[in-house]
Amino acid sequence: APPLAAAAGTALSAAAGMSAALDSASMTAAPPPPPLAVRPQPRVWTGGRKRIRVIYTGGTMGMKPDSEGSLAPAPGFLTSKMTDDMEELRNAPMPEFSVKEYSPLLDSADFNKDDWIKIAEDIEADYFDYDGFVVITGTDTMAYAASALSFMLENLAKPVIFTGSQISFHEVYNDARRNLILSMIFASREEFGEVCIYFNETLLRGNRSTKINSFRLDAFGSPNHPALAEVGVNISPRYDLTLEPPRSAFRVHKTLDTNIVVIKLCPGYDDSALFDIISNSQKLRAIVFELYGTGNAPARKTALLEAIRTARDRGILAVALTQCLSGGIVLGKYAVGAALVDAGVVSGGDMTCEACTTKLAYLFGRGLSLDEIAAALPVSLRGEISDEAHYTASVFSGTGRPNSSLNARL
Repeated sequence: APPLAAAAGTALSAAAGMSAALDSASMTAAPPPPPLAVRPQPRVWTGGRKRIRVIYTGGTMGMKPDSEGSLAPAPGFLTSKMTDDMEELRNAPMPEFSVKEYSPLLDSADFNKDDWIKIAEDIEADYFDYDGFVVITGTDTMAYAASALSFMLENLAKPVIFTGSQISFHEVYNDARRNLILSMIFASREEFGEVCIYFNETLLRGNRSTKINSFRLDAFGSPNHPALAEVGVNISPRYDLTLEPPRSAFRVHKTLDTNIVVIKLCPGYDDSALFDIISNSQKLRAIVFELYGTGNAPARKTALLEAIRTARDRGILAVALTQCLSGGIVLGKYAVGAALVDAGVVSGGDMTCEACTTKLAYLFGRGLSLDEIAAALPVSLRGEISDEAHYTASVFSGTGRPNSSLNARL
């Protein structure tokens, strides 16, 4: 078999052929779009108040202290707060809304692909009856959920805003009220027709976000992409950064393969552990290696390359991300990185770990081959990754402009 580097080709050629590949019936196990996805919208809102669907899955925002003083889910508390107590939500400029509260309410640490699929299905069912959606979850895995939904909701033309809080609504001092109100405002703004996270005065692209702080109210960051909007006395939007409107019908992909493991290298790591993972797993589809810097790894530990070749022989894809908070992978910069490419490692560019793992789950769920996934991974599907030229352009040649064809909405 040809090496993965050759299969991937250049990013431009991958983008040119990927749309046809993903749409080919022979290469995808996904069912055709349901009839709901192509029927006309029953409501056209030319003025007045927009309509927002709030999906409350659980999380700190709606928790209350239990009998022992620990925060615990409180069914009905947040819904009642919104419908009965928050006078500002009934003001004319605010959108109309309805709340779907999950039962049982879930801690985001318990989320798995089935929960992401449920959220996607709920959005699909209400897609043509609402102008936007707010999804309230816990913060711990919110970036994973937002990233997953960004890939699952193909040709999305309405805002899907994830939010939550660090402090419960139950507390006198909290960040819940402001996060909720601003999320509803952004969900009513058609200009942000993509999956986002709103938290603490900032609107971020969902698949560019990561949780960066467990104590501060600015819990989320977007290390490699500017915010889509910032809130102060006024809202300062960046419409130039939003995704282009879709040109095809909305559809939802509900098949994900999350048999993926992430390994963060540290000096002196145990070589044998890598072989154990690769050799003993029967379902593993991909290993995401978090490497040093732009894709460096120990040159003296040849066992890493041997493990990667073994993984490839067993049909397991090896992907490289950087351990750095910002920046990305450029595997050809150092000799070790070039050797990793020869062994079959695919660059994850400047994707977050959340975006990379959920993108892999989505691509494996589409039924693509290993070579096809290797070619698709460096290509921007939902704005989750930058053109590699952003990091490799010479100071003498200029930065140039990213190739717009890479932002393929597949």
